Amino acid sequence: MAAAATALVVATILAALGLMPWIAVPVDIAGEQIWISGRIVQISATILITVLCVYLPSSLRVLRLETSHRNFQVGMDDITRAYWLAHAADRAGAFELEREFDAIRERYLFLQNHPELAELENEVLEMAAKMSFESRELATHFSDEKIARAREMLAHRRADTERLNDKITEAHAAMREIRRALEDVEMEENVVQSQIARLREDFTELLGPIEGASAKKMGRGRLRVATVDGE
Repeated sequence: MAAAATALVVATILAALGLMPWIAVPVDIAGEQIWISGRIVQISATILITVLCVYLPSSLRVLRLETSHRNFQVGMDDITRAYWLAHAADRAGAFELEREFDAIRERYLFLQNHPELAELENEVLEMAAKMSFESRELATHFSDEKIARAREMLAHRRADTERLNDKITEAHAAMREIRRALEDVEMEENVVQSQIARLREDFTELLGPIEGASAKKMGRGRLRVATVDGE
């Protein structure tokens, strides 16, 4: 297409300079064939094929890149899915071999026999097995057994915390009850003190006339004694 476009551009330029005739296009009118100048047709064809030569390769390149990116994304999704299955099995203690070659092969065979990965290619499974081997220390540190033990410890600590919170709540309730009882006792003591003070006042009021009458009586007795002594 590039050669045809180049030839057509050169022919159009030469025709425009008068060095080469324009193409002639036969047209049938009422059954009679007439040859007309194809200047417009030649120029239009030149522009069209030039545009195609310029934009078509870039469009094809973009299409290939999109297809490649889509295939790469699909491949990465498959590798990720296979890796997580191998990593979960590693956390559960399914793999025992230590040497790199044997450990990768063990993981590869596990993925190859997994029912969810039957449609994946061997290269994808091999890549996922290598990734699982590289993260074996992570699987060891965060194994299912250790995670279960950590969750159990957290559950015990949560239960202890809840029991302590219950005891604290009971202690607050007891303190409020004691405070109310103390306030009631103090109020009763104040009432008793008020009653005692009132009794003292009443007793003092009653004792005043009695003491006055006794004093008068004693005064008369002394006067009589003095009179008798004088006689």
